[in-house]
Amino acid sequence: MLRFVVAVLVMLPVSALAETAFHFYGAENCPPCMAFKRDHLAGVQAIGHADGFAVHENVIRDLRDMPEIGIYGPADPVLRAALGRGGRPYPPIFFVTDDDAILSVHGQDWQAALLAARDAE
Repeated sequence: MLRFVVAVLVMLPVSALAETAFHFYGAENCPPCMAFKRDHLAGVQAIGHADGFAVHENVIRDLRDMPEIGIYGPADPVLRAALGRGGRPYPPIFFVTDDDAILSVHGQDWQAALLAARDAE
């Protein structure tokens, strides 16, 4: 009698396993934020997927709401921590984390944040 062994492979997105993360915080009424989202976010996400780091997009509706604590929901505390590390409080804001630790804050320089995320992996 033949016995068959069936193996089940669960495919998780790379970001689900990643410790390193590239963060983008912005607002819908922020022209530089929406330009980044339109022109570069998909490319950064593809690089993150290929290189093994997560990409977190956190966009609120109105820029004027940014000072409100909690406006970014569960992602808000890490933004506040990044701003405390010298981040410019006007979006877009880009930074890199490893688990809960902030590795680097890059203000409006998404390319520097991307390099930092790639170097951290």
